[in-house]
Amino acid sequence: MSNTLTNHNLDNVWFHPTKLFFGKSILNNIDKIIKSNFSNIDKILIVTGKSHLKTNNYFKNSIKNLDEYDTQYFSDIDPYPSPDTVEIVSNVMKENKISLVIAAGGGSVMDASKAASLLSQNDGNWIDFSKGVKTIENKGIPLIAIPTTSGSSSEVTKFTTIWDWNKSTSSGMNHPLLFPDIAIIDPELTMSMPKNLAATSGWDALTSSFESFWSNDSNDITDLYALKSISIFFENLENSVNKNIFESRENCALGATISGIGYSNSRPNLCHAIGTPLTLNWKITHGQAVCISLPFFLPYVFDKLSTNKQKILIETCKVNNIDSLVVKLKEMINNCGLETYINNIGINKSEIDLIVDQTPKERLLPLPINLSNTMLKKIISSMYKN
Repeated sequence: MSNTLTNHNLDNVWFHPTKLFFGKSILNNIDKIIKSNFSNIDKILIVTGKSHLKTNNYFKNSIKNLDEYDTQYFSDIDPYPSPDTVEIVSNVMKENKISLVIAAGGGSVMDASKAASLLSQNDGNWIDFSKGVKTIENKGIPLIAIPTTSGSSSEVTKFTTIWDWNKSTSSGMNHPLLFPDIAIIDPELTMSMPKNLAATSGWDALTSSFESFWSNDSNDITDLYALKSISIFFENLENSVNKNIFESRENCALGATISGIGYSNSRPNLCHAIGTPLTLNWKITHGQAVCISLPFFLPYVFDKLSTNKQKILIETCKVNNIDSLVVKLKEMINNCGLETYINNIGINKSEIDLIVDQTPKERLLPLPINLSNTMLKKIISSMYKN
């Protein structure tokens, strides 16, 4: 064990404070969960996306159990929330003296809600906090995260991704006070996901688990979560996407949660870093943007892993070697209706320099390989189909 919690690295500490409630129909118990975990709750803000939950009768019927509370809704979250959105939601929380936030939706809803909750209890604007100009002093309003997709894992992480479109950059944050107080993961909510959303969200989580596993920040505990998540998605993702089978959707919901618990302590890196400019410049859906580079970068990183980690990953993926793993990943991505070549998502080879220049280099630091700009360009060039 080359990188464990017993090596006296005081920066390598396992920490995960979010309380989890997982299972079919668990959302029906939301009133009991609130009563048993919080006191003095009177005003609740339920944050959702613009459309996904409006036609979900299961969600609407479950939320009826909160009729005894003063409940308000905010349903104007964009797919890629901006700092302005965070400010608006934060002001709603403050002006209405909200005592509990329920964030129900995909990663964008949960990220915006986590950021707004934290901002509402700290004086300043989101940009200053995200850039480190100002320091977070206070915990946010108590927050329950309820994912309706199986991919961002924001319900169990200390990260929030906010998109500053005006400056073509992201304004997210990594802070322990961003962990939701409670996560309610009910696979029933994932059954209404359309095929493409099941694919892009699933590949977001699966890619995160690969990145968590190969990171220098990984340890024996994060590896357990990463490998379990990889195993679950390899066995269930294609059926979840193409057949919408409840068992597969349930397993992918579990896989996404497991992925987030692991990577909250060993953060996604390379593929997510490359994916940032793809989304900022070409509006490529996040899951597609991060998974498209996975089969191409994996061989370079794999070669730098310990022999034991190489062996475990190959066994977990049930392949013979790294070459067959790359082939398997490309097949799975294509079978889920996503692209494996960058020119197929509308990006010309002449634009590689822009991708490299806008890749957040700090996200590459935990890699076991030193990727220069020259090497990045070489690998990204290989992502074009001749």
